[in-house]
Amino acid sequence: MWVFLKLAARNLLRNKRRSAITFVAIGLGLALVLIFYGFIQGVDKQFTDDFIKAQTGHIQIHAQGYREKARLMPLDIAIQDFETVTRRLKELPGVRSVAPRIRFPVVVSTGSESIGVLGLGIDPQAERDGIVATKITQGKYLSGERGYALIGTKLADDLGLKLGDLLTLMATTARGALNAIDVEIGGIFTTGYSQYDDSILILSLADAQRLLRMSGQVTEIILMLDSTDQTERVARQIQQGFSEDGLEVQTWQELGAAIFSLLEARRQLMAILSMVVILIAALGIVNTMLMSVFERIREIGTLMALGMTPGEIRGLFLLESAILGAAGGLMGVGIGGALLKYFSVVGLTITQASQFVNLPIGTTFYAEFSWGMLAMFFVFAEGVAVLAALYPAYIASKQEPVQALRHA
Repeated sequence: MWVFLKLAARNLLRNKRRSAITFVAIGLGLALVLIFYGFIQGVDKQFTDDFIKAQTGHIQIHAQGYREKARLMPLDIAIQDFETVTRRLKELPGVRSVAPRIRFPVVVSTGSESIGVLGLGIDPQAERDGIVATKITQGKYLSGERGYALIGTKLADDLGLKLGDLLTLMATTARGALNAIDVEIGGIFTTGYSQYDDSILILSLADAQRLLRMSGQVTEIILMLDSTDQTERVARQIQQGFSEDGLEVQTWQELGAAIFSLLEARRQLMAILSMVVILIAALGIVNTMLMSVFERIREIGTLMALGMTPGEIRGLFLLESAILGAAGGLMGVGIGGALLKYFSVVGLTITQASQFVNLPIGTTFYAEFSWGMLAMFFVFAEGVAVLAALYPAYIASKQEPVQALRHA
């Protein structure tokens, strides 16, 4: 085996330029595919986590009929006696937190200016680890004290507001009447998500119920689980255990079906681009090996005359290709892995990325890095290199010794 390895290495070094071009093509192609894959995996994971944490939770529960009118944020389709429902949900295995909410349109008036925003009534204790609670930049998070509100940095700037300013909130109640309350700005948050920072006002659940006259009612209950993998199991348990309560259960996959179908289409597009890169690298290997076969026909005849079998000839050319694949694979894994490691820590920042889609997503995206991924792609590159050399190796093994020796 050592003799074959030494012979294959010498054959590759005969034409250093051609071997180097093939080696670089494999390496750069693999690095490009690896970076594509790493970013797709990382961004998809981050997008899913952000979508769950900031938008839907793992599971959402509404009163029967709410789903059809969800865009209108109907207040007359509400969960009654939500405290009992919440208490029962907390007892389910795998449930980390249960957060009742009221989502409603509200007009914010500063006295000189009015603007319509999305109102969100939350249980401050249930969402103390939520995306807003951990991003307060001025003031403090909501407590049990009534009469305070949280707003985003951009909304505060647009309205010229600061901590301690008073706002008048006007909203239509569940029965269609108009009601208003005064609140003080108790905190300003900066989440980095434009959908939060630009257009959401957050109240305690008690204040939202007072404004909307919805005592003992909420429009939705958000469940966060210990693991995303538990979503389907917990959803089935809720559907079975709460079948008589008139509740609708939706998972994050259902709530984001349209968005995740777009992500799947993007993954398929990236897969096609990756296959094109792989095909180009494979064609480079085929070209290199075929040229090597035609240049070495007399040599192949000599080797056969000395007793080398067709199978050994095939093995020799496959070994040469395997060496090229290993060298290119190491180059690609080295370059691609180093870049993925860097971007998995530092990330890639795209300013105001959340403006491109109507969803709360961050502006810094991180690649996914793992040693297992690098090993998988190295083996993949080696496999492609060997497969690409099968035809040239077959051509080489089919040479007739006498005719090969006469080849000019």
